Amino acid sequence: PTVLTGARILTPDDEIEGGSVIVEDGRIAEVAAGLSAPAGAEVVDLRGLTLVPGFIDIHVHGGGGFALATRDAEEARSYARWVVAHGVTSFVASIVGETPEDGEAALRAIAEAGPAEGGAELLGAHLEGPFVSPERRGALPEGWLRPPGAALLRRFLEAAGGRLRLLTLAPELPGAAAVLEQAVRAGCVVAVGHSDATYEEARDAFARGARHLPHAFNAMRPFHHREPGPLGAALDTEGVTVELIADGVHVHRAAARMVVRAKGVDGVALVTDGVPPAGLSEGTFRIGGQGARLAEGKIALPDGTIAGSAATMDRVIRYVVEEGIATPAQAVRMASTVPAGVVGLGGRKGRIARGYDADLVALDSGLNVAMTWVAGRLVHAA
Repeated sequence: PTVLTGARILTPDDEIEGGSVIVEDGRIAEVAAGLSAPAGAEVVDLRGLTLVPGFIDIHVHGGGGFALATRDAEEARSYARWVVAHGVTSFVASIVGETPEDGEAALRAIAEAGPAEGGAELLGAHLEGPFVSPERRGALPEGWLRPPGAALLRRFLEAAGGRLRLLTLAPELPGAAAVLEQAVRAGCVVAVGHSDATYEEARDAFARGARHLPHAFNAMRPFHHREPGPLGAALDTEGVTVELIADGVHVHRAAARMVVRAKGVDGVALVTDGVPPAGLSEGTFRIGGQGARLAEGKIALPDGTIAGSAATMDRVIRYVVEEGIATPAQAVRMASTVPAGVVGLGGRKGRIARGYDADLVALDSGLNVAMTWVAGRLVHAA
């Protein structure tokens, strides 16, 4: 066993000063203040640090120069090894392609990737499209879009090998209702996004089984007081979670605060929507077959369209706290507990509690990542 001791612990259901966590066989065996170390245990002194559940990024396309929409399973594993330095202990790979065939190939690579030694756990795939609105495609490649169809979804499900966890679609499109129900039957979480749906159309999709909204405010019909659109429907529907890219680029800090207050901490999942240049210096890159430039923390296409995020999850946490959007405990809840629940893993991830996976992050006083453990194994130390 390993004993992590002396830290301030945010479970995040509770706060324990000077607490200890006992880890055995990749899981948390005990957490409390004043625990005695078992005989022969390795003791790790974490005084001066805050121990939190590992972050779970359920909407990310890559980072560190690595793409997750790739035909190379090793590239996905390389990303998994890179991202632990930013406190991410598990993630869902968001897939977009220049064509549906690209998407299938990427899904097969994700299905084949398997565990990455010393890296974050790959939980499966998120298919962002292709059943989305041409009017609200944002930075998605035009060649990626297709009308909703059962046959194409079956191809994607087969390519993913049972690992398709999330599907983003526009419910107002002809045929979308049948595809939504097909995806729900297959065990996918359906998200209403890249959509021009009205409030009523989005509410109907949530009634049919959709229960998530990606990147609030972005790539959707804008919120209006006489037509609240998809965001208004999500805020107004119990059991629907809302993603927030809190990077200071995608959403103004005041709008982010309003979403958290309106939906409640347990209804908001912090995500990065990171793309391959995330975490890198400024420069020109290709994203989804399109040229994009990273400058001043913003990645944009030549026409100014925001093309994903340059943020990392630790940066998102710091921004949320520094801008008064949430407390550290609330930020951790939105970055770990809520995302775990979205993808059906709330019973074993996203908390520091007995029986949970020992996916843990130690943060310093500036909320910088000092150490990361995945399944009880130390995979990063600053």
